[in-house]
Parts: sequence; C-alpha cells; structure tokens
Amino acid sequence: MKTMDQAKRIKTIASNTAWFFTSRMVEVLNSLLLIALVARYLGVKEFGVYSFLMAASWTVLPLFLVLQRILVRDIAVDKGRAGQLVGTGLTLIALLAPPILILSVLILLVFKVDSMYFSALAINVFAITFAALNSVCTSVFIAFEKVKFETLVSFIISSLSVVFMTVAVWFDMGFNAAFLAFMMSNLIGFGISVVLIVRLSVVPVIRLNVGRMVYFVKECGFLAVNQITLQIYAYLGVFFLKEFATDYDIGIFQAPARIINRLNVFPVSFSVALYPALAALTAVTYEKEKIDRMITTAVKLMLIATIPCSLAGFVLADDLVLLFFGTKFASSAPLLRLMIMGINFSFLVYIFEPLLLILHKQRSIFILNLILLTLTGVLYYPLTKLNGAYGASVAYLTSNVLYLGIYLCYISSIVYLTPLFRMVWLALAGGLCSFGIILFSLGRYSSFMVLPVALAIYVLFAMKAFTFDEIVFVKGLLKKKPTP
Repeated sequence: MKTMDQAKRIKTIASNTAWFFTSRMVEVLNSLLLIALVARYLGVKEFGVYSFLMAASWTVLPLFLVLQRILVRDIAVDKGRAGQLVGTGLTLIALLAPPILILSVLILLVFKVDSMYFSALAINVFAITFAALNSVCTSVFIAFEKVKFETLVSFIISSLSVVFMTVAVWFDMGFNAAFLAFMMSNLIGFGISVVLIVRLSVVPVIRLNVGRMVYFVKECGFLAVNQITLQIYAYLGVFFLKEFATDYDIGIFQAPARIINRLNVFPVSFSVALYPALAALTAVTYEKEKIDRMITTAVKLMLIATIPCSLAGFVLADDLVLLFFGTKFASSAPLLRLMIMGINFSFLVYIFEPLLLILHKQRSIFILNLILLTLTGVLYYPLTKLNGAYGASVAYLTSNVLYLGIYLCYISSIVYLTPLFRMVWLALAGGLCSFGIILFSLGRYSSFMVLPVALAIYVLFAMKAFTFDEIVFVKGLLKKKPTP
C-alpha cells in the first residue's frame, strides 16, 4: 500500500510538472512573439524606454509577487478556508495598487523620465495588478492540484496579449498600446479564473479582514522585501544604463535579456512541482536523508536538461536576434552570447530557494539576496559606466555565477553537498567539452553543423550521469498505472 501511495504521489508530481511546463512553454512562445512585435514596432530607442518603464513597475510590486506562495501553502493545509483566504488576498492587492502606482511615478521622477510616458506607466501598473489578482485565484488551482486550469488561463492570457498587440501594431495605435494589450489580456484572464474557482466551490469572501491582512503582510514580510531585492537585481543593468548610458543601450541590452528570461520556464515549472513534495517531507518531521536525495537528484536532472539550452543559444545567437527583433537589434547578438552562458547557474537556485521557504528561512533568503544585490551593484557600476550595454552583459554573466555560489555556501549547512558534486560532474564535463567544440568550430563551419555535433557529445556524457535507480524512476513515470 505504501509503495502504491508513493507511486501515485510520483505520478501526481510528474503530471503537475507536465502541466506547468506546458503552461509555461505556451506562455514563453506567446511572450516571445509579443516582445518581437513590441521591439519591431517601437524600435531600439523606444524599446529601451519601454523596458525602463517595465523595470520601474516591477521593482515596486513585491507583495503582489509573493502572496501566491503563502496562499498555496495555507489553502493546501485547510481547503475549507480557501474562499476567505482568496477574498482577503484580492482585497489586499486592490488596496496596495494606488500606493504602488505612486512609488512607480517617483522612480520616473528620480530618473527624470519625460512626463509623456507617465500614462504608459499607469496602464502597466494596472496590468500587473490584474495579473496579481489572477495569481491569487490560480493559487487555488495549485493548492487543489488542478494545474490544468492554471494552464488554460495562462494560455488564454498569453494568446490574447499577442492578439491585442497585433491589432495595436496593425492600426498603429502608438506607444501606450504595448501596455494596453497586456492590461486587457490580464483583465480577461482574471475574470476566467474567478469563474473557474467558483466551479471548484471556492467563492471569494471579499471582506476587510484586518487581522488576516496583517497575517499575510507578516508572512510575506521577508519574502516581499526579498522580492524587491530580486527585482532590483533583475533590472540593475537597466537602472545603471539609464544613469550612465542611453535608451539605445537599454534596448540592445534588454532584447537578449527578454529571451533569456523566457527560458526560466524550465526551472520555474520544476520548482513549483517540487514544492509540495518538499512540504510533505517537512510537514511532520525533518527527513534529512530524503531531502538530501531529492535536492541532489533534482539539481542533476535540472542541469542535464538545461545545459543544451545554453549551448544552443550560444550557437544560434545571431539567428535568434534576427528572428525575434530584426536587423536593427543586430548589436544584441554578442550580448546574448555573453548572457546565456550564465543561465545554468541561476537555474539551480530555483531548486534551493523552495527548500529554504519550506523550512521557514525567509530571513536567510533575504540576507543571501541582499549580499548578491550588493556584490552585483559593485560589478555593474564600473562596467556600465565604461562599456555601456557590453559591460552590463559581462556583469550579468558574473552575477549569475555569484548567485549560485552564495546559495551553495549557505545551503551546504542544510543539504549534504558531496553527493551533489559527485552526481553532476559528468554533466558539467559534457557541457565544457561541448562548449569547447563550439568555440573552436563556430565561424569555421555552419552553426547548423556545429550544434548537432556539440549536443551529441553532450548527450554521451549525460547518459552516463544517470544511475540505474534513476532510469527505473523515469521509466515508472511513463507507465499508465502505478505498480503496487
């Protein structure tokens, strides 16, 4: 019976991972199409302004971004209170929207942005507010393990964004239309989410429950401040370029950054599905051996699955920039090559962070990210001042290495890392060999010849990295019914 329950649990995790991955992949494809439309329509300079306005909005929306995690945790524990929890979450976000708009405007004033762009900023804040309201509803889907509903809503929102933006470009509706497309799609998605959670018998109780709001603020406190830190970290290059360079530099820097950000679909999907399993291991007692095994195996699987992304991105950088952004952004291709070499470092942090969150180490997460932000700022300052967008790209790569290094140093006190290093060395060796082949061959031979050879060599290393037990585990996921 225990074996059957465990097999069913594995099936659930695999199913949720598949749904999350499907949802995010559709979202990635649509968002890449959307950003290509925006960049081509606005041009390099105005795309730089667009990127700065996005940065100004996202850096002051911390509670919006972390509330879902707390809601998923609390709803999963007591599904009977889901309506009250969702209602309080919706009310809290609605109350926070006006002060967040004011803070965003202040950022624009500090950087002396032309007042003609203030209306676009306001539209973007409302767009993100609707996205946050939607995330409150989708927390019900995740907690109830109805991830297919989250996939459906995500597909609708991302598809509508592309449709609305295409209409805006076709009728030449101007700069603000890029943000209006985002706002309208999130508004419709929020409405659909409300309908779906009511079908799950979760009716939001909209009430000014001060006590529960204070509870959410306390629970989200360190996570919210931490999210501010991460958002500043994510857009640090944009802010330094705004100060020391030009909107053109921001444009060519943000074009490859947008491509790379979409690749986060891989670690995000995996970490969200891993979250409930980690929670189960810590709900009653701290089962260190099982957690060690889960984390180390997850890291290896993540590395093996995502290294090919960075190899392919490095080889096809010119083609990707031309495909998505056009010839005006040709200067972004070298920046993409620099930046994409660092993605695997940041991907692994997505596995470590849920463990710290489950163990209620929000303060530790904040301290680690504050250290990261400080060190990254020290990197960005001289590099952007001297070399503009190219310097920012070097700083981006270096900061990703720091990101993983800081987390590894701390996480070693919680998870025994010796098995981790023993398990991943083959994947790392394969990645290094393949990358060496790419550096030696790129420019001498066609990229469509170099990439298959590099990936084939990498696969040979990666196949040797799996143990027999892990192969049996993967085969078990493919069976239609769990074996008792």
